Amino acid sequence: MKYTVARFLIAAGLVIPAFAAVKAPAPPSTWTDGWVLTNGIRIHYWRTGGAKPPMVLAHGSSDDGLCWTALAKELEDRYDVIMPDARGHGQSDPPSASDAADAQVDDLAGIIRELKLDKPIVMGHSMGAAAAAWFGAKYPDLARAIVLEDPGLLPRPAGARGPGGAASTPEERQKQVLARNNTSLEDLVAGCMKGSPKWGRAECEIWAPSKRMHHPNTALRGLGGRPAMADLFAKITVPVLILKADAPADVRKQNEEITAKLAKGTIVHIDNAGHNVRREEKAHLLRELNKFLAGL
Repeated sequence: MKYTVARFLIAAGLVIPAFAAVKAPAPPSTWTDGWVLTNGIRIHYWRTGGAKPPMVLAHGSSDDGLCWTALAKELEDRYDVIMPDARGHGQSDPPSASDAADAQVDDLAGIIRELKLDKPIVMGHSMGAAAAAWFGAKYPDLARAIVLEDPGLLPRPAGARGPGGAASTPEERQKQVLARNNTSLEDLVAGCMKGSPKWGRAECEIWAPSKRMHHPNTALRGLGGRPAMADLFAKITVPVLILKADAPADVRKQNEEITAKLAKGTIVHIDNAGHNVRREEKAHLLRELNKFLAGL
């Protein structure tokens, strides 16, 4: 093996290689975690705690509860923030091919009931936003308000791929998930920073471990089965805030038309934000979120 100057400096402790700094960051020491048994599976969650109004955060596909860390830190002084791992994500049990299309919806309801949360605010991102919207329609009396981070509002064209170009068949999706399970944290962080430079290294280091824990069986549930968002919105009675990614004027108009189906709905398109709104334009998202929360 060639003994380069770089290797000498590393061996001497004068230079720390980039890969040595990559590890799963620990959650704040004041947070706790636990499990509930509901809807036929065991669901893991993280919690900031305190005698404060509860807020449940439902993450997106392939993420886990700790992927909300940066936002939860901004909210924990005012809310008891609960961050569950969706089935097949984080430390929760995997799904099965027989799961109903609204299994995650019932999981949210089960978590709220098992933890005896009184009228929580429920916020979701992407997959979690779809579950939160369906939850608001199916269980209109359980939440105080709903917040949706970049939900898919418009009908998805036949054959279209999900956010990030998700593979179209269960077998392809399983292979993609397993490949990321077997990718090192170092490579995941590097790929995140290259593909999502606006996130910053700290966010990528929180995001990366979730990819290694994402269960391939989540691919079995498919990408369909959810009612049209307009139909769900017509059944939601609590206040709803939609924080959408930036979009052309014609798409914004269509999104606003769907939002008009809500009895108490507000939509804000966040300029310069992609699908991961809070990770790309956190300050703008927080301004809108805090304004909404203050008005409840």
